[in-house]
Amino acid sequence: MKKLDLKKSVAELVREYPELKEILAELGFKDIMKPAALQLMGRIMTLPRGAVVKGIPMEKIRATLEAKGFTLTGAEQQARQAMLREYITRLNGGESLETVRADFVRHFEDVKAEEIAEAEQDLIKGGVPLKDVQRLCDVHSALFHDCSESESKEQEALRKTAEKTHAAAAAAALLTTDDLPEGHPLSLLRLENDALVRHLDAIHHEMVGAGDVAKLTGLIAGLNAVRSHYAKKEELLMPMLYDYGVTGPSQVMWGVDDEIKRELGVITKALKEDSESYPLYKGRIEPLCARIREMVFKEDRILFPLSLRYLTQEQWFMVYRDLFEMGMAFVDAETMPRWPEGEAWMKEQSAKDLKPELLEGKVKLPTGELTLKELQGILKLLDVDITFIDKDDILRYFLNEGKIFSRPLSALGREVYNCHPPEIIPVVRQLLLDFKAKKRTHMEIYRRIMGRPVGVRYAAVYGADGEYMGAVEFVQDYQKALDKFQK
Repeated sequence: MKKLDLKKSVAELVREYPELKEILAELGFKDIMKPAALQLMGRIMTLPRGAVVKGIPMEKIRATLEAKGFTLTGAEQQARQAMLREYITRLNGGESLETVRADFVRHFEDVKAEEIAEAEQDLIKGGVPLKDVQRLCDVHSALFHDCSESESKEQEALRKTAEKTHAAAAAAALLTTDDLPEGHPLSLLRLENDALVRHLDAIHHEMVGAGDVAKLTGLIAGLNAVRSHYAKKEELLMPMLYDYGVTGPSQVMWGVDDEIKRELGVITKALKEDSESYPLYKGRIEPLCARIREMVFKEDRILFPLSLRYLTQEQWFMVYRDLFEMGMAFVDAETMPRWPEGEAWMKEQSAKDLKPELLEGKVKLPTGELTLKELQGILKLLDVDITFIDKDDILRYFLNEGKIFSRPLSALGREVYNCHPPEIIPVVRQLLLDFKAKKRTHMEIYRRIMGRPVGVRYAAVYGADGEYMGAVEFVQDYQKALDKFQK
């Protein structure tokens, strides 16, 4: 059996196996017959990269070469990327999701979920649009469950094989998510997901039955609690994974989360304004619920095992501390089990933070002075969210009294870009660049968030000498003020 090392260039492979030139030419690499092209591009181009450039399916290349007596080795990651790019191209070209899914499982049955995640991450780094990788995310997770009775035994077998592929990610960790103690952050997030699935089941029951539109409208409105669940994974788990260089899966999921939230907002608003419009939106509610179910699966099989693999015990304590502060979704926080180790850590941290001598220290300002304790008391009375980032774009302080945008304590000391959805990051980056260059000193946005009038003001902070010191964000709910004026 002749071995082809895919890490080698095409020129190297042809020198090793001259007969390869004719085979590759027949596959579509016509330029390989030109000596100049082989010497120039062939010396830097690998077979997987060439497949992407020429648009030749890597699986076709593999099948042809194996039929000619070759065994392909090495550069598995490159080969996977080439195949994943091919799947994206096929989806964008209009090929059915089911066909692409079947091919995916056949060729990735022995690959760990972590390796697939790494390949997707490399695609993003290589310039593949995030929205395209999000489509690929549906390919490798949507096929694992919810089989219809009409599906063939072959498709069922493919799904079972693929399920083992993703489940392997958890096996790489010291524990699986099923082994975690009660009250552990992942155990709590899974309880939220269990309750979320029951909520989706209730919606499905109403939609397939006689359907009480008023009840259904209420259930769909209640589905907005998923925003809190998504916020916790986006603010607590994903930024910590970024610190370990695991960005691809998080960016893809965050993008899908945003799509789900936008669609849910449109449907909720429409039904609230006119419940009789339900028939118009029924065709959008069903796929929305399906996508939310898919996200439950992705979290359980990809995000949670990856988090368990990378996060330290100290980081889990930090996640636990912030989890309840950000609020529980679909479950009663009072009935949720507590994590003894996490509670002990929080108690220890609290004792460190509340040193009496610090609280009695004076903060001297141009118009007076306050003890730190007094200042804390005053700030807690402000019905506003405040976030300050320093001149290096690091989040240094926040106040959550307005309860509009949650901020976890674990976000302190983190780059502000890791606290925002991928699609917003370019906007934030440009705003801060403008502040530093003094092209503008503030920006205001007024819009409705969850039906409430909210104002967001971003302002640059400059010292007496004009030096840029950072930026502050103020977020305020104006509903109470409007109600007073309207009386």
